[in-house]
Amino acid sequence: MEDDSQRSHKKRQSGARVNKKKRRKVEEEGPTSDDPKKRNPKAFSFQAVNKTTRLVHRALDAQTKRHHVPDVDRTPVEPPPTCVAVVGPPRVGKTTLIKSLVKHYTKQNVQVKGPLTVVTGKNRRVTFIECPNDISSMIDVAKVADLVLLLVDANFGFEMEIFEFLNIAQAHGLPRVMGVLTHLDQLKGGKSMNKTKRTLKHRFWTEVYQGAKLFYLSSMSFDLYNNREILNLARFISVMKFKVLSWRAAHPYMVVDRVEDMTAPEVLHKDHKCDRSVALYGWMRGANMLQDSSVHVCGVGDYPVADIALLPDPCPAPGKKEGSKRRTLDEKERLLYGPMAGVGGLIFDKDAIYIQDLERQKKNEGDDLIDEMASQMESLNEKLQTTEISLFSGAKGAIKNNEFEERERRKMKFEDENDDEDDSEDSGEDEGEEEEDSGIDEEDEEEEEEDEEEEEVVAGAARWKTDIANKAKSNFIQRQLNAANLHSIIYGGEVHSSGQFTGLLAQTRTTVDTSRHIWARGDWNQEEMRESIRDCFVTGKWDNEEGEADDDDGDVFGDFEDLEADKADHQGSENEEEQTEEKGDETPATAGDGAEEEEKSKYDKKKERMKELFNSAYDENGDESKFLTELKEEADTQTRLNKEFFAEDAHRERYEGYRPGQYVRVTIDNIPCEFVDHLDPNVPLVVGGIAGTEHQMGLLQTRFKRHRWYPKVLKNQDPVIVSLGWRRFQTRPVYSIQDHNMRQRMLKYTPEHMHCHSTFYGPLAPPNTAFIATQGSTDKKTSTFRIVATGVVLSLDKTIDVVKKLKLTGTPYKIFKNTAFLKGMFSSVLEVSKFEGAMIKTVSGIRGQVKRALSAPPGSFRASFEDKIKMSDIVFLRCWVSVDIPKFYAPVINLLTADKTWSGMRTVAELRRANGETIPVNKDSLYKDIERKPQEFRALKVPKNLQKSLPYKTKPKMEKKRTKELYTTKRAVVLEPGEKRLTTLMQQLLTAQKESDKKKLEKKKRERAKHQQELDKIEEKRSTHAKQERKKFYQKNSKKDKMEMD
Repeated sequence: MEDDSQRSHKKRQSGARVNKKKRRKVEEEGPTSDDPKKRNPKAFSFQAVNKTTRLVHRALDAQTKRHHVPDVDRTPVEPPPTCVAVVGPPRVGKTTLIKSLVKHYTKQNVQVKGPLTVVTGKNRRVTFIECPNDISSMIDVAKVADLVLLLVDANFGFEMEIFEFLNIAQAHGLPRVMGVLTHLDQLKGGKSMNKTKRTLKHRFWTEVYQGAKLFYLSSMSFDLYNNREILNLARFISVMKFKVLSWRAAHPYMVVDRVEDMTAPEVLHKDHKCDRSVALYGWMRGANMLQDSSVHVCGVGDYPVADIALLPDPCPAPGKKEGSKRRTLDEKERLLYGPMAGVGGLIFDKDAIYIQDLERQKKNEGDDLIDEMASQMESLNEKLQTTEISLFSGAKGAIKNNEFEERERRKMKFEDENDDEDDSEDSGEDEGEEEEDSGIDEEDEEEEEEDEEEEEVVAGAARWKTDIANKAKSNFIQRQLNAANLHSIIYGGEVHSSGQFTGLLAQTRTTVDTSRHIWARGDWNQEEMRESIRDCFVTGKWDNEEGEADDDDGDVFGDFEDLEADKADHQGSENEEEQTEEKGDETPATAGDGAEEEEKSKYDKKKERMKELFNSAYDENGDESKFLTELKEEADTQTRLNKEFFAEDAHRERYEGYRPGQYVRVTIDNIPCEFVDHLDPNVPLVVGGIAGTEHQMGLLQTRFKRHRWYPKVLKNQDPVIVSLGWRRFQTRPVYSIQDHNMRQRMLKYTPEHMHCHSTFYGPLAPPNTAFIATQGSTDKKTSTFRIVATGVVLSLDKTIDVVKKLKLTGTPYKIFKNTAFLKGMFSSVLEVSKFEGAMIKTVSGIRGQVKRALSAPPGSFRASFEDKIKMSDIVFLRCWVSVDIPKFYAPVINLLTADKTWSGMRTVAELRRANGETIPVNKDSLYKDIERKPQEFRALKVPKNLQKSLPYKTKPKMEKKRTKELYTTKRAVVLEPGEKRLTTLMQQLLTAQKESDKKKLEKKKRERAKHQQELDKIEEKRSTHAKQERKKFYQKNSKKDKMEMD
C-alpha cells in the first residue's frame, strides 16, 4: 500500500486533453518528423478527383450563399405603432379582447371604436383594430396588419371567416398570425376540452405553419378576460418580431384614426351635397410619401393629395432616459390615443391643439331641450332597432332588439380530421408545447419584466412611501453584500490586507473598494464628504504616475478590443491550467518581470495567429470578398451622405418625403359627400400610396386558379371583384390556356384542379403581384366559401391575343372538275379576302383551299380541291379568331353607402334567378334518338340478251307468283303406325333437348350475372383507389403551385 501511494504521476497518453495538446503543438512548432502527414504526404491527399471536385464546389456554393447584396437601411428613427388586427366571426369576443388588452396596458376602460393606440413599452406602441365580418374590411385589414389575432369559438369550431381571412392574407403577404380560442368555459369536462384544443391546434397548424402559437381564454370576470391569460398574450405581443413585406416596403400607407371635414361652412350652407375637402390623420407607414403624390382611399377611390402636414406625435413612446434604470412605465407614460372612441385627451392639428373635456357638464336647461329635439330626429324603425328589454328590474345587461336576429354560422368541415387521437394526453401541453421562435432578445426580455412588474402595482400607491429611507438603506446593504468583488472582476486578482493588488494589471495606488463601502447618511454639502467618494466617479487620471500606468496598460492590450481573440484567450487559459496541474507546486504564486514579458509575447503571438486564421477564413483579399466589400462601402457611404444632406427636416420632407413613423395630416379634395355622411368608425379606413406606373390602365395577363373550396366553376367573362394592390375593383376576365405552340386558347369555364390564364382590364400592377377574387356584392350572405379564386400577375403586355376556335360551313353551287364555286360560308367580299389561302375540307375528307372572291352572290368564292367533289358535300373551314377583352373596370366604393355594402354588375345566372327565368334551350342542340328505317333495295333485273349468254347455273331463276295453291297443301298426309311412332319419338327427343338447352342457358345467365357482380365490385374498388390517388396528386401539386406563387 505504501508503494502504491508513492508512485509517480503517469501522464495521459490518450483522450481529448492529450489530443488538444498535440494540435496546439503542431500549430506552434509545425509538423515533426514523426508526423505521418510529413513522412508520406501522398497517402493523405485526395483519392477521387470527381468527388473532391464536388466537395470543393459544394463548399464554394455554401460560401457564395452567405454573400448578400447590401440593402439600403430604411429603418425609421422612430417606427410607427405596430398594427394588431383582431379578426374573427361575430360573437367570438373581439371587442372584449381589445378591451382587456387596453385595460392591461393603460388601466382604463374604453369603448372600442376605430383604432386604439397604446404605449406598451419604452420604445414600443401598438394600434389595435377590430375587423368587421364583411369581406371588404377583411381585405383592407389583411393589407396593413403586422400581427393578426384570429379568434375562434372553441365550442363551435372553425368557421369559414377564419379561413377566408387566412387565404386573403396569404395572397397579400402573410403577416404574423396567432390564434386565440375563446368560449372554453362552455366545454364540459377536462377530457373534452383537451381533445378540442388538440384538434383545433393541429388544424390551425395545417393552415398557418407547424408550431404556430395558439392562446386559450377560458374564463371572464367583470366582462373582461382573465388577467393572467391576458398577461401571457400581451407578453407575446410585446416581444413579437415582424418581417418587412415587399409590397408595404415599396408603398406608403397609413391607417386612419381620425377624419375631419375641412369644407368651408359657407359652401356647405349653399349646397350640402357638394364634394368635400377631408383631412385624414394617421401614422405614416411603409415607404416615404411625397407632397405631390396620389393615394387610393380603400372603398372610395383614387385621389391626388392636396396637402400633407407634419403634426406632433399624439402618443409618443417615452424612450429610455439616460442614467435611469427604471424599465417600467410611469402612470403618465401609459398613454392611450383613440380619437374615434373619444379617448386621448389631446388632439393635435396643424395650427391648434384641442383639449377634450370628457366630464363636460351642461350649462343650462336649454341644452336638455336641444338634445331632446335632436333625439326626435330618429325614425320609429331606428328607435325600435335600438330599443332594449330588461327582464329584471335593476339588471345590468339588457337585451337589445337586434340581438334576437340569429346569424347562420358557417362551419368548416374537413375530410382529413383525425378524431381518434389519444385522449390521455397531458392537459398541460397546451401552454408549453407550441412555443415558437419569437425572436426574443435582451430588449424584449426587459419588456417582459415590465409586464411582470406592472401586475404587481397595487391600488394604494401611497403605501410605498412609508419609511422609505430605512428601506432604501437595507436594500442597499443587501445588494452590496450579494455583489461580486469589482477588483477581482476587472483586474483578475485579489486585494490583500496591505492594499497591494496582484494580477494581470497591477495597481500601484492603495485604494479602498468604494463600490463595496457602505456610507453613512451625512451632509453632502461638506467638502470632506464629496472628497471621500471622488474616486468612485472620476474615470480620468489621478496624477502623472497613474497616467503612466494607464499608458503601460494600453501598450499591453492595444487601443481596441479584438473580439476574435476571445476564443484564443480562453484556450490559452485552459492550457495554462493544464500546465499548472502537471508541474504541481513548481509555479510560484507571484510572477516576476520576466514572466510578465514572456506572457506578453505569448499573448501577442496568439493574437497574430488568430488574426491570420480570421483573414484566411474570410479571404479579404479575394475577388468576391473585395467586390462585396466595395458594395458595402459604397452603400454605407451613400447612407452617410444622405444623412448629412438630409439633416434638416425641411430638406428631408422636400426631397425624401414624409418618413414612416411620423404623424401626418393628409388633405384630399373633391371627395363625395356620402363619405362624410356615412362615416362609420367601426369600419377600418386605409390610405395607400400609388406608384407612378400604377396610374395607367391596361390589360393584365395573370395565372388564375379557382379556389378548391369554392363549389362552382367560373364562367368566361362573368364579373368578379379583384383585390389587386390597394385597389378593389370589378372586372370581366377572359380565361384561356396556353397550347404547345404558345397560342392562348379561350376557355368557356375554369378547369378543375389546375391553373389557367386570365386576362382582364384594370390598373397595372408589377409582375408577381398576387391577388384574390370574389364574386357578387360585398354583402352577399352565402353559406359557401366567399373566395372564388387566387392568382398572380404574369405580364403587362398590351398585345395579348386570346383566340377561340371558329367553324364555318358552305355548300357548292357549281363544280368544274377540281374547282368549285361555294356559297353560304361568308357574307361579304371583305370576309373572303381575309381568309384567302385558308385550308378547307369536305365531310368526306377532300382537302381544298380558298382562292378568290366572286362578285355575285355576296360572300361566294372560288376554291380548288385535290379531287372532284359532289353537290351534296358540305365544306368546313376551321380557323382561330381573336377574342375582344372587355374593357370593364368598376372600383368598389362600399364606404360611400350607408350600409357599407356595394353591388356591381351581376352575372347572367344571378339575373335569371332574380327574374325567375330559366335557362333558354335550343332544340337543335338537344340530343335525340336516331331512328334508322330499313333500306329497301329494288329487284335486280338482268337483260334477256345477257340471260341467254349466261350458263344455267348463274341464270336468274325467278318464279312467278302463284295464284292457286298446290295439291300438296290441299291434301292431308296419313302416316303408318310405325312412322307415327317414330315421329312421336323424334318430337319427344326434340322437346327434351330444347328443355335441357333452356336450363343450360338460364344457368349460364345466372353465372354471368354473378361474375358481373364480382367484376363490378373489383371495378368499384379500383375506381375508389384511383380517385384517392388522383386527389392526393392534385393536393400535392396544389401545394407546390401555392409555394411557387408565394
